[in-house]
Amino acid sequence: KGESLRDTVLTVAALGVDALVVRHNASGAVQRIAGWVCCPVINAGDGTHEHPTQALLDAYSLRERLGDLCDRHVVIVGDITHSRVARSNVLLLTTLGARVTLVAPPTLMPAGVGAWDCATSWDLDSVLTGKAAGDVDAVMMLRVQRERMGGGLPGGARDLDGVFVPTEREYAIGYGLSPGRLDLLPDHAPILHPGPMNRGLEISSIAADSARSMVLDQVQSGVAVRMAVLYRMLAGADAPALAEASA
Repeated sequence: KGESLRDTVLTVAALGVDALVVRHNASGAVQRIAGWVCCPVINAGDGTHEHPTQALLDAYSLRERLGDLCDRHVVIVGDITHSRVARSNVLLLTTLGARVTLVAPPTLMPAGVGAWDCATSWDLDSVLTGKAAGDVDAVMMLRVQRERMGGGLPGGARDLDGVFVPTEREYAIGYGLSPGRLDLLPDHAPILHPGPMNRGLEISSIAADSARSMVLDQVQSGVAVRMAVLYRMLAGADAPALAEASA
């Protein structure tokens, strides 16, 4: 109805809410909102910037499967440019001691990625079969975000052809997790995907439905992790005492 973001936020805060969970299409919006209110503000995804709770649930899922993540090698493949998930995962996984390699075509690798604390590659097969072969502990496939690739096309981009890659088929051949690439992974290496999946594009159905897939584990982890975030934000400094009292 034309109301500004600030007015909307202040109106909701005036209702006496204890916390705000915010998803916004503008990068940095959540940080701005946090400066306008006194209650905790939880970032549920802002533009192409960050998605902290997704990274938390991904790390939790990986630790459940692999144990300590120190020196584990996690390969993140796909549309890095438009992925807030990739950014948050690089920050968190490296904080936990993991090594991260980002793989994407040059057009889907963000500007300034050289300053990130991770390795980068344009060649997925070289990462899976080169000198690091056998060193891959987990692979995270990212959704190709067509809705962010409109580039002024009427109705937004419905496919990738000629926008960021020559054709969808070429993208799938070069960067999709095909059955052949699935077989290249070490036996212990799981597959993650933040969802929703574009089957046949960034991931094959065989890979998505394989015993290695942790997609549904990630969904389950998300419930517990986000409950924990809300609890911590609402209980604040009293959280440990409350947890002990309820044990």
